Amino acid sequence: MRKFWIILLTLGLIVAFTMPVCAADVKFSGSYIAQGYYDSNRALTDPEKSSLSNAWQRLRLQTVFQVQEGLSLTTRFDAFEKVWGAAAGLSGDTTAENIKFEHIYVTFALPIGALAVGYQAQTAFGLAFADSADFYFGPRIKYSFVSGPLTILALWDKSDGTKSYSSGGPAPAGQNYYVDSDSEGYAVAPIYTWDKGSTGVLVKYYLITTASGASALPDNGSKSKFWLIDPFVKATFGPVYVEGEVLYKFGKTAAYESDHSAAVEDQKLKNSWSAYVMANVTLGPAYVGAAAIYVNGDDKTTNDNEAGQAGGMDFNPCLMLFNYDLGRWNGGMGPTNTSMSGGITNAMIGQIFGGIKPIPKLDIKLSYTYAKANEDAYAAAPYTDANKYVSKNYGSEVDLTATYKIYDNLSYMLGAGYLFTGDYFKGNVDSRQIDNDYLLTNKLVLTF
Repeated sequence: MRKFWIILLTLGLIVAFTMPVCAADVKFSGSYIAQGYYDSNRALTDPEKSSLSNAWQRLRLQTVFQVQEGLSLTTRFDAFEKVWGAAAGLSGDTTAENIKFEHIYVTFALPIGALAVGYQAQTAFGLAFADSADFYFGPRIKYSFVSGPLTILALWDKSDGTKSYSSGGPAPAGQNYYVDSDSEGYAVAPIYTWDKGSTGVLVKYYLITTASGASALPDNGSKSKFWLIDPFVKATFGPVYVEGEVLYKFGKTAAYESDHSAAVEDQKLKNSWSAYVMANVTLGPAYVGAAAIYVNGDDKTTNDNEAGQAGGMDFNPCLMLFNYDLGRWNGGMGPTNTSMSGGITNAMIGQIFGGIKPIPKLDIKLSYTYAKANEDAYAAAPYTDANKYVSKNYGSEVDLTATYKIYDNLSYMLGAGYLFTGDYFKGNVDSRQIDNDYLLTNKLVLTF
């Protein structure tokens, strides 16, 4: 009965919300995904295996209310995003009804350009390589200006869940409240598009403050002040398609107040590089290509932060390694419980692939991927040889997928992956026994 009343209330709110603009045009779009897995040895253990099997789903619905020419309201929610049969509170299902509004923003034309104000995706620019639009969304004001092939964006983002008035209380005796606890970013991005490609660059300044401004000493509140430069390009030259993106960060991830404790030091961003390039050649119904990915790791033995911008959660180069959905629903990999759901970090990856489309609706693809860490990983502090991982080698993976378009808006994928497990997953225990893993998966995707 409780579920019934909550669903009825939700429908009532939607109707009430739309009544003032009932004369508007309403457009719906979205997707439904259902995917099943059989993971033979998720723990990568030997001789005992640790298999798991499940299926997850998600309904996404986006609604655009076109109130009048130049004025619209956009909403988006995800519903029943969960593992089939999982109880509420498990596998990302935070409520029994599991309906979550993620986007709501108004868009309106100005004499020059347009503004979008409200909750929007915050990490979608250029290529999918660094995008995490499914995961990161929040308050944004976006100005856009379009003139022929040129688009200019100006952005202000505020991280969801932060606050700009006080970082907590009550204050300790004799101290004022901490102030200025906030996280925001400012960006500009010109983009140029032509008939066979596009290019652009995002320049973004981040200002993140943590408990800054205590009246008593020492004040260990800090600010992160750094820049992100993110150029991309994608283009087609006859049968050849190429795309690439580079991300570079510089500044400080921890700038302390002048009266901070001597036990802490400012932390600089240093050598913070990420890069991705891919080339694909079409040869009739067949295609071949190669990709390279580099995300700089952090040298834990120094105070500087050298980690490159993580590859995005929207970017899944393999069925198993660094696959966001698999990691989100099935957890970490190996005895080290290495997360595969936070995007690509500390990695050098090479991939070759090829495929054939024997009929227009069927795409069969085979890929081979090799991955290793860029910097040494450690089981825990202190960062000494005793805690250092015995290897940087993640391993290599072979994936085979077949995707068939049942309808123009409905596709079905069958896939199999085999991981030749690298010694990275031994952690800092060289005697640990690990084994290979294989995955079987199928995925149904409806778009509308």
